[in-house]
Amino acid sequence: MDENPAPDWKDKAVGLLAGAMDAVGLNGRRLLWKWGQRKRMMGEAGMRAEQMLRSTQTPHKMCPECRALVPRSASKCPECESDLSRASTPGVGRLASNLLPGMRSAVSLILLVNGFWFLLMVLAQRKFGGGFSFHPELLVRFGSGLSRPAMLSNGAITGGEWWRLVTPIFLHGGLFHFFMNSLVLLRLGAIGEDLFGTQKFWVLYLSCGLTGSLVSQLPRSVNTVGASGAIFGLVGLLLCYAWRVGGRVGQTLRGAMMQYVVFMVILTALTWGKLAIDHRNHIGGFVCGAVLGWIVPGGEPQGKAERNAWQFAALAGVLLVLAAFAKTALFGAANP
Repeated sequence: MDENPAPDWKDKAVGLLAGAMDAVGLNGRRLLWKWGQRKRMMGEAGMRAEQMLRSTQTPHKMCPECRALVPRSASKCPECESDLSRASTPGVGRLASNLLPGMRSAVSLILLVNGFWFLLMVLAQRKFGGGFSFHPELLVRFGSGLSRPAMLSNGAITGGEWWRLVTPIFLHGGLFHFFMNSLVLLRLGAIGEDLFGTQKFWVLYLSCGLTGSLVSQLPRSVNTVGASGAIFGLVGLLLCYAWRVGGRVGQTLRGAMMQYVVFMVILTALTWGKLAIDHRNHIGGFVCGAVLGWIVPGGEPQGKAERNAWQFAALAGVLLVLAAFAKTALFGAANP
């Protein structure tokens, strides 16, 4: 790469301006220095962006154990025979991991789905006056947990459908709700995916979310959204797992999770019956996560049968979510 490229029109314009400043007694040399610094920063940013893009297109991935480069389709490292389900695979997941360091593939994809659906809702909100706090009917149209049949403004009857147990896990009621859940998922999700592996983590996260939806919707009439049930489930999962494994690592993790528990208890006590917070969803997700933390072993699945079982469960979870979103899209197309 040419370290001293020919000056373009912007360089010439800045040079003329610096000369004019020197002519009237101002510090044109400082302007040239600042422009040079700015160009260097833009050049470095461009190089980083190019490297990120190229990393998503490479035909190889790296084994997390021996650091060997293996084909992206490989499920086991040919050098050390380690399982590669946790290896960062080229594609959208790796791009998200590069943009937000610390994320793992399952966490990054969950956040991408949440963000994409949130963006669609922001665009659709213009019909109801705009803003980042969504209209209740808009939430229903995008798949909120509507547990009993209700009539929309166009006369359509909806509510009580099975897919409304799934889609609320990926919906949020407003900007603050979306931001807070994403922040906690980014931190706890990375820990959970490291401890359990991508496939296990996805199944556990979805299980906590579904349990929260069931506990919230089945016994009462409610219109609910949010990944909070699954997020609270992660707290319960990591807390009980830390208690079970013990040791120095378990003690450190348990201390961190107890801070979240204290915050959750205070939040629940202060807002019970006062704000539109779905505490039943939170409690259901937390209890589910706590139970799973006691019974599900950490680490990657051991043995072919166990690996196949978790792969099947993870695939079934993906298909369930896709089917739920397809139902939501069909409902939206039938009720514009």
